[in-house]
Amino acid sequence: MFDQDETWEGRERRHRAFWNGTEVERPLTYVIYDAYVDTALVAAALGEGEVSPDAIDPEPLLAEYDKLAAAREAIGDDAIAVAEPLLGIPWLEAMAGCQVIVPDGTSIWPEAPEVVDIEAPILFDAENAWFRRLLTVLHRVTDHAAGRYAVGLSHLRGPTDILIARFGSERFFELFYERPDLVERLALQCAELWRRVVEAEMAIVPAFNDGYGVRQFGLWAPQRAVWLQDDTSSMMSPRHYRRFFLEPMRRMSHLPYGVLHLHIGSLHVAEMLSQVPNVRAVNLYFDDPRVTLQKAMPTLQRLQAAGVPLILAKTVYEGFSLDEYDEILDGLRARGLSVHLAADSVDAGRAVMDAVRKRRRATH
Repeated sequence: MFDQDETWEGRERRHRAFWNGTEVERPLTYVIYDAYVDTALVAAALGEGEVSPDAIDPEPLLAEYDKLAAAREAIGDDAIAVAEPLLGIPWLEAMAGCQVIVPDGTSIWPEAPEVVDIEAPILFDAENAWFRRLLTVLHRVTDHAAGRYAVGLSHLRGPTDILIARFGSERFFELFYERPDLVERLALQCAELWRRVVEAEMAIVPAFNDGYGVRQFGLWAPQRAVWLQDDTSSMMSPRHYRRFFLEPMRRMSHLPYGVLHLHIGSLHVAEMLSQVPNVRAVNLYFDDPRVTLQKAMPTLQRLQAAGVPLILAKTVYEGFSLDEYDEILDGLRARGLSVHLAADSVDAGRAVMDAVRKRRRATH
């Protein structure tokens, strides 16, 4: 068993215990009060309309990464601070030919180009302006962090998300039936684009305390770690996902510590995707009120029984309440479990962690 230990060695032990499924007295805990504000700040700075890569400026956000790191230490939870090159920028979609739009001054979205040649391949181009800007931003974030906290790989969405952005949702799903061969080919090309960009980023992102951070989860891993995502899996059957996108996900999952991010609408494919090699943990955001903890619990229990570490939160910006935390622990073991909890200030975050330690219980 591992107790609260404010040293780095104690935190490292807790993270290793999470990955290894070691018996512990409580889950790995991340208290969210500040979340990630970089998307809103970048969108506000850019203003409404189409965005060019040269307009992306990380400078106003560097102090935000410092604040996030300071909050982690002040709250005293288990998470590490992880900066990344601008959470909300749809880097891969832009490289695949999508426009990047700020529709409302607060968010950033990819948008299908006005004219789409469905036969046009999706290929990596080292001279692509969006790729070059991504590396510039990543270098700047890394230089600013200067080893004080971890820097993660950027937020790169999966093939389903890239293709639905490129074609629009209606045309994307029509192609399943009209041109399944094209969907298969483009999905594999998206996976190759993803891999090439990740390889370029790995040449820049340094180790942190002999390991690597995983963006929004506050996780430290002893080897290269990466966020994997295919949000649009929530809109298709397991049969369609298996046919078109499972092999691309296998090709993307080539680093030792892959964390698969899913929204709760993708719960129906979670077990299938958890079996992809190198998927070491599954994250689920409970952002659909129709899918409660109680409803999801049988799937979560099967995943845990299969030895799959779980990371549970409401959304990227919102953690669970302490009552919900108790409900989670009534259904799941503490080992191989990370839970994000809610707070609205550093002081409230410390109080939440005090309550978590008092709730500490033996595994069941």
